[in-house]
Amino acid sequence: MKFIDKFKSNGRKRSFLIYGIFNFIITNIALQISLLIIPIYYSTIISQFINLTIGCFLYGRNVFRVKKITFKIFKKYISLAIFIWILNSSSISFLFSLGINKNLAAIYVIPFLVATSYLIQSKFVFNER
Repeated sequence: MKFIDKFKSNGRKRSFLIYGIFNFIITNIALQISLLIIPIYYSTIISQFINLTIGCFLYGRNVFRVKKITFKIFKKYISLAIFIWILNSSSISFLFSLGINKNLAAIYVIPFLVATSYLIQSKFVFNER
């Protein structure tokens, strides 16, 4: 039984990555362009809003197989989005303060943000237990 659960979980992770690539491309284009013209704080808000709009429904329905995105789930996803935004903004700002280009810093934090987001979505946001 554990093997089957692990297999299902790996399929979910694969789906998360596939849909995440789509979400990443849209979100990161907005982030990279906005970082060139506005401060990190506002750039990350814009990209996180786009991620929130796309991600909740894309991940909820296609990755975690939630039949209906309830208001409760949406509130949890908004909480996640705020947490990820703070993490993203502060991480980019920290790396920038160390002399790393803010556009590169934004790319460097992606793996950490993706892993954190998946963990929270699977254990908290879309977990129906």
